[in-house]
Amino acid sequence: IPWLFNNVHRIHHLNRDTFALAAQDSSISELLSLQTLAFMSATLVGCHPFSEILFHLVNTWMAVEDHCGYDFPWALHRFVLWFGGPRHHLAHHQQFKGNYAPYFRHWDYIFGTSLPISVNEKDNR
Repeated sequence: IPWLFNNVHRIHHLNRDTFALAAQDSSISELLSLQTLAFMSATLVGCHPFSEILFHLVNTWMAVEDHCGYDFPWALHRFVLWFGGPRHHLAHHQQFKGNYAPYFRHWDYIFGTSLPISVNEKDNR
C-alpha cells in the first residue's frame, strides 16, 4: 500500500544496505503501531507473560540477524529452512519490490514476490 509505505515504513528503507541497527530504525508511528498490535494480540489470546517476553526476544534477535549484513554459519535460517536470512532481506532493501516476508519466505514464493537467487547473492559478505 503506497500510502503506508510513504508515511510509515519509508524511514526504515532509507538504509539500502542492511546493518544491525537498521532492524529498529523505523518511524515512531511504525514502532508504536507494531508494539500496540503485539501487546493487544497477546492480551486477546491470553498469552503468559513469559511467552510474550520470549516472543519479543526471539523477534528482536531475528530482526537484527536479518539486518546485520552477515550470513553467519550459526544463523537461524540455516537451521529453520523457511526463514529468509540476511541475503534474502538485503534484496528486499535494495529492490523494494520483493522478499516482503522477513522470516517466513514461503509466503513470497506463494504470492510470487520472491526475488531470484542471483539478486539475493548480489552482496556476498
